[in-house]
Amino acid sequence: MRNGLVFLGLVIGAAGSGQALAQTAGVVQFVAGEVKVVALGGHERQARKGVPVNVGDTLVTPAGGLAQLKMGDGAIVVVQPESRLTVAEFHYAGVEDGNEKVRYRLEHGGFRAVTGAIGRTHKKNYLIETPIAHMGVRGTDHESYYFPATGPVSGDGVKPGAFNKVNTGMTFLRTPAGEVDIAPNQVGYVGGANQVPVILPTVPGFFNRSIAPLQARPAGDSRPEPVQAAEVKQDVKAADGESVVRARGKPMMAGSGNGELYGFSVKQGMDDDAATFGRSGNGMMLVANGAEFKNEVRDYMGAGVNWGTWQGGPPSVNGQMTAGGVHFISTTNPTDLSKLPPALMTASYSHMGGPAPTNNLGEAGSIKALNVNVDFTNQQITNYHLQAVARGAWDVQGSGSISAFTGATGIGLSGTCSSCSGGSQGQASGTAHGGFVGAAAEGVITTFGVTSAGKSLSGAAYLTRPLP
Repeated sequence: MRNGLVFLGLVIGAAGSGQALAQTAGVVQFVAGEVKVVALGGHERQARKGVPVNVGDTLVTPAGGLAQLKMGDGAIVVVQPESRLTVAEFHYAGVEDGNEKVRYRLEHGGFRAVTGAIGRTHKKNYLIETPIAHMGVRGTDHESYYFPATGPVSGDGVKPGAFNKVNTGMTFLRTPAGEVDIAPNQVGYVGGANQVPVILPTVPGFFNRSIAPLQARPAGDSRPEPVQAAEVKQDVKAADGESVVRARGKPMMAGSGNGELYGFSVKQGMDDDAATFGRSGNGMMLVANGAEFKNEVRDYMGAGVNWGTWQGGPPSVNGQMTAGGVHFISTTNPTDLSKLPPALMTASYSHMGGPAPTNNLGEAGSIKALNVNVDFTNQQITNYHLQAVARGAWDVQGSGSISAFTGATGIGLSGTCSSCSGGSQGQASGTAHGGFVGAAAEGVITTFGVTSAGKSLSGAAYLTRPLP
């Protein structure tokens, strides 16, 4: 992939007949400003309506300029001002047989796109590169930007990195360090190839200035009009806690959300040195495969909390083999959140007990601190902060809605792990699930799974809050 990693999976569209012309990827529909089309060999030509765009061509837009393309599979791509976007690869013969493919290279600036046929069935066949990250889509209207640290679009109060905003559909943003799912009206961001992508708490202002796709009016009316399907509210906040930062690797099937919590690591491959990924789940399907249930505690201090760890085997969770043990915690005394005392508006919980966390090698560690702050009025986990040691020293935090925390989704965690990456401090990411204990939410049960540089940590814990 030359100098960059793949950035985005985008579906690109058809220029009328649905038949791919030789090396032709699409056609220019609209142009504003002095937009250039630069061929692979360096030859430049002026972008005009009806000009074909071939494989290897780069669209270069000036400040205040833009170009809209209609691709061979029906997708619409709007190259935003001060941008360079290359059609690195394109193949579409009118059928979705697995041979269709598109690959873009976003050197700087941004674009907005409504996807077409490529990637609709074979989603891995739609890719866009930036120097630091890649992204994939599942049928979408999205906006993507890449700002280098220096260059024509640096500065202006925008921090360097890759951004992706979803208007409809779903995307993911991925680097070697981690991955984040992006839902409608959310923005994923990553600042470097070795960083973990995150969901931003608010939508950056430059998205409000992006140009939506346009469609032609009837003959005799030269004014373009917005494509209605692409119109969404721009000035919005990301939905906190509904997207999960997860370590790179094969995604797990979601749990049932029935209140039995699991923390574990899964292995990506059968080799002894294969990378592992920390996971957390609510209501997963566990098969012991001969593993022993150890460190068992029942009805801890009369609170109705039970925990333990499956070791050996190794057990499988939702069909994936685990590494380093599977931690389990549940309660027979769950909280009915609809019946909480009116005076309980916020609460802070601290670590009380639980099985020792383990790394992917099964080595036991310890929780140095685990605190969960909750805003019951606004139904939010305002801060989940874990500090633990198991060969590496982990420090991760997260936040999100109570419904995500106590449901199948969980909340995302991100932070660092010292000594996980050759003795240096590396980026860490993962998830946490939980549930409340007691009639007045006196306690919290939780599991977590985090990853850094192919190493992982998982565990389970019981927390309590000070009582009046």
